[in-house]
Amino acid sequence: MPYLIIMTKAGTPRQISLAEGRTTLGRTDRNTLVFDSPLVSRAHAAIDIVGTSVTVTDLHSSNGTLVNGRKIGVHQLKNRDVLEIGDVQLRFLSVANPAPRAAPLSLAPRTDFSPFDETAYPRTIFPRR
Repeated sequence: MPYLIIMTKAGTPRQISLAEGRTTLGRTDRNTLVFDSPLVSRAHAAIDIVGTSVTVTDLHSSNGTLVNGRKIGVHQLKNRDVLEIGDVQLRFLSVANPAPRAAPLSLAPRTDFSPFDETAYPRTIFPRR
């Protein structure tokens, strides 16, 4: 499920999961995500999710909607795109492109090492004893 990281000047970052369908962004309570800022229009933008397609649409806002610094009308979102509505920045993150997961760490001693072959690694430097 895709999600947004919301970054406002006044608050701490928040993560919001996006559901299938339409998510509206704006200043009034009729929106799915409400931002209390005079720079955000009453009905500023909408994010539509249909299958794996995610688009953002500017709803004729006063200040416009920007994606990666460019003003848009309708834009297909990609992983890590940055949206700007008024003074609010949102980073779009898609599960379709997850970050690689690191292998879990284990403190158990390993016993599957083969003996070190000094002839196979001639450039290895050994400390003098």
